[in-house]
Amino acid sequence: MEEVINISDFPTDKIYILLEEDYRKKLFHLSLAKLGCKSYYDLSIIINKRYLTKMNGGDISYWIDGQRLDKRTGIMHPKFIPLWLVMFLVKENNISLDILHKKVIAYRSGGKGLIINNPILPIKITPELDSIIIHMFCDGCAGEFTPSYFQKNKEPFDNFIKKLENCFGQFNKSIYEIKNAYQVKFPKAIMDILSSYYNIKSYMSYESCIPNKILKRNDLEFKLACIVAFIVDEGNIRDVISLYSVNDKLLLGIRKLIMDCGYNCSKLQYNIKSKSYLVSLSTKDVEKLHKDVEKLSKNFPTCDLSFKNERLEFLINRRKIKNPRDKEITIKVISNLLNNHPLSALDISKKSNYAYCTIIHNLEKLYKQGKAMRIKTPNNKTFIWSLVNAESTKR
Repeated sequence: MEEVINISDFPTDKIYILLEEDYRKKLFHLSLAKLGCKSYYDLSIIINKRYLTKMNGGDISYWIDGQRLDKRTGIMHPKFIPLWLVMFLVKENNISLDILHKKVIAYRSGGKGLIINNPILPIKITPELDSIIIHMFCDGCAGEFTPSYFQKNKEPFDNFIKKLENCFGQFNKSIYEIKNAYQVKFPKAIMDILSSYYNIKSYMSYESCIPNKILKRNDLEFKLACIVAFIVDEGNIRDVISLYSVNDKLLLGIRKLIMDCGYNCSKLQYNIKSKSYLVSLSTKDVEKLHKDVEKLSKNFPTCDLSFKNERLEFLINRRKIKNPRDKEITIKVISNLLNNHPLSALDISKKSNYAYCTIIHNLEKLYKQGKAMRIKTPNNKTFIWSLVNAESTKR
């Protein structure tokens, strides 16, 4: 049976919903009759006694109307009903969740949060949904504020938004472009629901951990989608596929998912230079990973490696090539490439089909000999290399 998140699984103290007009009027009027109330005031008294609230008949009237005029600004605002109240009324009238799901036209977190319009209910548990959580652990921000997600590359950024839409429906959002990176702010209700259902306590870098619901899944397609999301956000594909995190618990959880999917993986290591932990997938399993991701992305196009797929394919093709071990030949290949124009070590690796570590080793050697120079790129994460004197490297 397909696993879903019903509206009854939502955190009822945080979510507010808007029902179809005819249905919300019917729901309240049925409740008045069921509870023997003659007025909205009588209904409010019953609710206040049961839930220790302080609502009044006017509140109920606004919820039935579905809107309220702000006399100060003259603007009419939609009036969302607290989910806990809706669940109380639904239970009193023995209304099924299937009917309720069809009558919800929007929901939000609190009274002012961004809105999910035309929601998908119930929410289906899919590889896309699980992977959203991993993205938020990596490049997201969530808590008691409007959540957001950052990405430097447009394709995976668009994929993340599409995942949200595929799982939750259409929603209000704000998109920004900041310092060659993209940011989207989206409804807090989404993260409130995920946090409640998956029992997530924190999305902070040093505190997050993979939820048990994800770790204990039997379907490997779900676990692979989570691995792919982590590679896209925090992975580095060069001679091997390396995954980094400052959070050892989080990375150990990802390592377990990797092992569960049948890929060999190194033990957790600490990198003093980057002040983070890392694990690496065995290069023997890169072909298997590539095929598995291709299969996954046929069913869920957003769950691909995006711009990093090209790097994975390069790694696969390079492993099939046996480069000569002669150091002079290697230096000559590097020099010939740098004679044309400056390049990064990764670019040289791609153009020469030599391992990245081999290129770096020889570039460092040329640098110490005074035959090569390097300049840091604007992002300060890599070097651009060039020859000091092209003739000197040919002697």
